Amino acid sequence: MGDSLCISLRVAEAVLRTRSLITVLPFALLLPTVRVSAQFMGSPLDCHKTCVCASNIVSCSKSNLTYVPIALPEYTAVLDVSFNSITKLRAEWTSVKLSRLHTLLLNNNGITFLSSEAFVSVTKVQYLDLSSNRLRLLDEVIFEPLVNLEVLLLYNNCISQIDRSAFSSLIMLKKLYLSHNLISRFPLELVKERSRLETLRLLDVSSNRIKVLPLHGLQALPAWIKNGLYFHNNSLPCSCELYEVVARWCLKELSSAIDFRSSHTCVLPGQQKERMAILDLNKVHLNCSEAKLLDEEAYLDQFLVLDCDTRKKDMTKRWALPGNIPLSLKANTTAVKRPDGNLQIGPLSAEDSGVYTCYATSDSVNETLYVTVVVFNSTMTGGMENMKTAYTTLVACLVSAVMVLIYLYLTPCRCACCPGQGLEKNDPCDSLHSSTVSVSQAHNETGQERVEGGFSYRHVGFPNIKDQLEQNGRLNPIGEEDEDWHGESKERRRSDAESVSSVCSDTPMVL
Repeated sequence: MGDSLCISLRVAEAVLRTRSLITVLPFALLLPTVRVSAQFMGSPLDCHKTCVCASNIVSCSKSNLTYVPIALPEYTAVLDVSFNSITKLRAEWTSVKLSRLHTLLLNNNGITFLSSEAFVSVTKVQYLDLSSNRLRLLDEVIFEPLVNLEVLLLYNNCISQIDRSAFSSLIMLKKLYLSHNLISRFPLELVKERSRLETLRLLDVSSNRIKVLPLHGLQALPAWIKNGLYFHNNSLPCSCELYEVVARWCLKELSSAIDFRSSHTCVLPGQQKERMAILDLNKVHLNCSEAKLLDEEAYLDQFLVLDCDTRKKDMTKRWALPGNIPLSLKANTTAVKRPDGNLQIGPLSAEDSGVYTCYATSDSVNETLYVTVVVFNSTMTGGMENMKTAYTTLVACLVSAVMVLIYLYLTPCRCACCPGQGLEKNDPCDSLHSSTVSVSQAHNETGQERVEGGFSYRHVGFPNIKDQLEQNGRLNPIGEEDEDWHGESKERRRSDAESVSSVCSDTPMVL
């Protein structure tokens, strides 16, 4: 009996243990899930130990947090969780929608991952600080919900790739800080016309790895954008084009060039990769031309638009004509102020030359710009006609020179001395001096020769002088006969004989 009772008690004990194990096992399996969920969601907000809560401000800075606290008040306007150990910002980092949150500080946390839905519950944020983290890539949809964002700080990260449309949805963005990263491409789409953010006033891409700048695109930007465009301390190759951009920005006193004058450096060509100040390129290296602000030049009857390119946008502008005459006080003028604040002049006359002044004012700053206009005392059409005349004259001179060369060097040679012609020197028909009568020619024609007093005397025969009269070695071109030829005295015949003998001398006669 006792043994059976013990056995029964043992069996009952075993049954009870089995039942308790089956009951406890589900709870044990749920514990890791609860821990993981609590780990992902973070610990509840503690305004006494880990955070400081002051009305609508929640500050949990330097609290060694690994996740953002949960159960945040819906009225939170400023949330500071900087200088913690939050490495990932997931979509469920807040369980409530913070519709009043306008400032979110997540800097100095070592964040490496941002969920594509991380900012879905905080669409009213205007100031977002993600600086001094370990972000490497910015996708196109990360900041899409932040349509009210005005300031975005991303400096001192490891960002090397930025999607071209990563900031396209930030229609209210005014300041974007991307310095001290690994960016190698200048994001021109953020500032150029048609694709730029219209409200953007500051873009900082300094201290990156940018080696190529779109210089022509930067020069075409308005001054109010260039004033807040910082690109100093990059590995830019030295060139005179780069010097001209920086020097012109300094002449216009743009903040991006003046405030960091010594930090605008470039890399000289060569193996040493020596750095030097860009503004010194016109002194020692490259010998770049000095940059100057160009004046406006035009011709008569043209129209000219003067740009009041101010350093701030949406300023009130008024113009003064040469002689500091206000535009509104001068009647019957050809100058008209356009809706964008620029001044249109035309049709131009010589009296429109001079210095035009633009006075720009705003609530925070005033600015004065001077534009010098030079009107040439000629029309553009007249200038083109003069150019055409000059080109025509030049072409005529070249054609004449070519014709002279062709005449001198390319015409066939018919001289008796030229080789390969098969002509004899004594052939009177092919000689250039056919009018000159040689002694050998006369000898061949008459075949007579006699000697008198030890001197040889050659009788020279002439063609019929009636057909072509010869006067002082020249033939009568008309062929007219001289009626008084036979009636002249002997003295006249003697003078003719002497004239003939002069023709038959050894000295060649030049016609």
